[in-house]
Amino acid sequence: MDDNNNDKCIFRISKINEQRHLRAALAHNLRLENTPNINTELSHKNMHANGYSTIDECMRRYQSSIKGLKIRKNAVLAHEVLITGSPEHMKKLTKHEHIAYFNAAARWLIQLHGGELSNLLCFSVHYDESTVHAHILLIPKINNKLNSRGIIGGARGRLSELQTEFYERVAKRFGFTRGIKNSRAKHQHYSELKNLRSNLRTTANSLALAKVEHAKIIDELDNSKKVLTHVQNELKQIQRLEYTALKARIAQLEQNISRTYRPR
Repeated sequence: MDDNNNDKCIFRISKINEQRHLRAALAHNLRLENTPNINTELSHKNMHANGYSTIDECMRRYQSSIKGLKIRKNAVLAHEVLITGSPEHMKKLTKHEHIAYFNAAARWLIQLHGGELSNLLCFSVHYDESTVHAHILLIPKINNKLNSRGIIGGARGRLSELQTEFYERVAKRFGFTRGIKNSRAKHQHYSELKNLRSNLRTTANSLALAKVEHAKIIDELDNSKKVLTHVQNELKQIQRLEYTALKARIAQLEQNISRTYRPR
């Protein structure tokens, strides 16, 4: 949503389809895992909503909220929402305004997700990364059914509609502007970035192993060349010895013959 202006609101929403992914998101949001690229000296400024500070607390709310629901195998179990804005504008806002902005976003999201507070699973504000932002996890439960499609929709244009609603109902009053619709600007969710970093580490490790194997092969090749050279030298020496011995034998035979048939 960043189109060369410094006051854009940022709203991203993604689906979570498995409980293990939900736990992983909670671990990240609650800072219960080693998170790359954070300033741990600022982590004490992070904030989590009361009663949402551990994975167990959040999962108990989740289990309570979905109790009795029929859940399809491919159902979307939760939505993760990232709320922030252009770094320049976020720095202009006071801490009080940050909290007001994130609280307004949470209230709007709860209404969007069926209007029940019990559908809110986690609400964390992070000050330990480059730009202050909030992560909000919610259950997409409407009329006692999991219905992600009813919130996000199946059409690509629905996300643009949600971004407009977010701007109109939340971000506008905090001095943000809306990004250009259908902008080609791309944003990477943390999980995508984490996967890319993991893939990069895997590739780097594979490359390091390949370099070691390459060095071993070069050493083995050098040793093979040395052995071959040694064998070739030995063979030449043997050939020389055989030739010298053969010449000596011939000379001896010639000498014997000359003695045997010497004229009298």
